[in-house]
Amino acid sequence: MSRRKDDYLTKARAAWGDHLPDWIEELAKEANRITGGKIAKRLGYSAGVVSLVLSRSYMGDLESVEAAVRGALMGSTVVCPVIGEIGRDQCLEHQKLGNTGASAIRAAIARECRSGRCEHSRLKPKV
Repeated sequence: MSRRKDDYLTKARAAWGDHLPDWIEELAKEANRITGGKIAKRLGYSAGVVSLVLSRSYMGDLESVEAAVRGALMGSTVVCPVIGEIGRDQCLEHQKLGNTGASAIRAAIARECRSGRCEHSRLKPKV
């Protein structure tokens, strides 16, 4: 007995109606292609978050999810003041990591993300 595969695009269209954003459609198509769990892992979120976003009931930071989708699936890039042009999803991932002490580049990225100078940082500057 096989398990029924979710149709994420149908779910998204039902929830978002005529106002289906392009990034939601892209997320749903990719979830249909490789599964919701796999795309969630690729984006750095849980499968539950992906499901809630597609059903238009996610109460978290939707802008961060959108940025991750646009970077990972739609080729959106930003210019990091430390390492140059990178995917928006990679930028968000660097912000999550902070200064691990693993390298001088990691430390420089953490400083820039927290400085208030980087226009792409979603982190509050440290005072």
